[in-house]
Amino acid sequence: MATKRFSRARNAEEEKLDTQLLQQFVPLVEFLGKVLGPRSEVVLHDASKADKSVIAIANNQVSGRQVGAPATDFMLRLLQEGNANGKDYVVGYQGRTALSKNALISSTYLIRRKKRIIGALCINTDQTPFLRLERALEEVGASYSFAAQGETPQSHEEENLITSIEDVATEVIADASAKAGTDVESFGLDQRLAVISQLNDQGYFNFKGSVAKVAKQLGISVSTTYRYLHMIDDQQ
Repeated sequence: MATKRFSRARNAEEEKLDTQLLQQFVPLVEFLGKVLGPRSEVVLHDASKADKSVIAIANNQVSGRQVGAPATDFMLRLLQEGNANGKDYVVGYQGRTALSKNALISSTYLIRRKKRIIGALCINTDQTPFLRLERALEEVGASYSFAAQGETPQSHEEENLITSIEDVATEVIADASAKAGTDVESFGLDQRLAVISQLNDQGYFNFKGSVAKVAKQLGISVSTTYRYLHMIDDQQ
């Protein structure tokens, strides 16, 4: 059964003018299709032809439709009832296609002449890649993140995943240098003792060859480093 709006008779001149206006949107379909990319289908509908309303389409792999495909149920409702909010467009509603289980994000621009809806320019964007990414991120979060599981870490301890034992000393020395506002070559006894003490507290000297390595970074001898360690032990 024809809708109310489809059944309204149009004389030949009115029909010609409607067609001419719609034809001006045809190049825009291809343009938008290239700008938006292959995941966004762009469709131009002629409202006077419910059974074959699609007169131009770009990126039709999204829905599998061709020129000559019929109007959608959404468009039929708009033509039957009009656009209730009086706007020239409807954006961000869900669309579906037989080619995908995932919903599309759809928007429709209504083309009017003399206040009549004579056509529509529609954009349907396939959200499948975004949904896959969202699911992947959720899986990663569930696997590795306490927060994602609704839990909180049970400790305030920190861990540095080092690649060499020099990294530990380098980090402590750099921190001491920043606090002292001077480079390691200008360290006094207090700064050196502070570095050795912190490294000792962290268990750094359990590493084989650690004394020689930190001595080199501090620019002091191995024997001096051992002397500092004895001084620290005597203070404890």
